[in-house]
Amino acid sequence: MVEKTKENKFGKEEIYSKIEEMSKKATPAALIGLELKKNNIKNTKKTIGKRITQIQTELKVISSDKLPDDLMALIKKAVTLLKHQDINKKDTSAKRGYQLTVSKINRLKKYYIKEGKIPQNWRYSKETAKLLIK
Repeated sequence: MVEKTKENKFGKEEIYSKIEEMSKKATPAALIGLELKKNNIKNTKKTIGKRITQIQTELKVISSDKLPDDLMALIKKAVTLLKHQDINKKDTSAKRGYQLTVSKINRLKKYYIKEGKIPQNWRYSKETAKLLIK
């Protein structure tokens, strides 16, 4: 049970309602955490015992089959680099940046498959990445 203290002026219900309200506005979990930190709730995992994304799926604000935010951000970056490469064919530093980004995507993919957050058969490809971003 979460108790209200001097440093934590919010109870469990207030935290849940704040997360639900911000999630309905399509705010990513990282920004929700920053907003809660501004309201003097340092760590939701320690305070409530659950992470923000766990609370979001419990409240059915986000679907559990959605790709994680950090993976989507890397995919967006990769698509941006691909568009840049189409225009600037000789830009080798952009090519290297794309290779590094794909490497990060594949490392995250392994982690999320191991954690069970994405399906076992999920693969990154240029074509599907462009479709995901549109």
